[in-house]
Amino acid sequence: MAKIEASVVVDRPPEKVWKFVFDPSNAPKYDPDIISAKQTSEGPVAVGTTFEANRKKEGKVSFRTVEYDPGRKLTWIVTSPRAMEGSKESITLEDMGGKSKVTNAWDLKLGGFYRLMGPFVARSMKKTAVAQGDRIKRILETEASA
Repeated sequence: MAKIEASVVVDRPPEKVWKFVFDPSNAPKYDPDIISAKQTSEGPVAVGTTFEANRKKEGKVSFRTVEYDPGRKLTWIVTSPRAMEGSKESITLEDMGGKSKVTNAWDLKLGGFYRLMGPFVARSMKKTAVAQGDRIKRILETEASA
């Protein structure tokens, strides 16, 4: 298993950052590999809520929420595809006096071909996580100043 973590400080309050990051329809804005993303279970987000993302490289990726602290943290595990099943992603927000520290952390559990390519996949995902944070920062800070 590989661990990946990337953080960025966004000059916006946590409520605004949370609202943007955790709206699945915004995922393609900060992750160019995502074609679309949506919640696939009914009701408000809670432990057990499921999501699906259609990705350019991996195709359909499904997630289930395993930890949810509104405004602070969301953790989900990958339920498919099988090659990434059990991988866990946590996104946390910290209030830094009106700014927000956004941390994206992955515990990758890779199978099949991905296991053989583990170090390369981990490096690629680290770059992706850093780029996502940079895009979130740019979008939210530019939007407010326009």
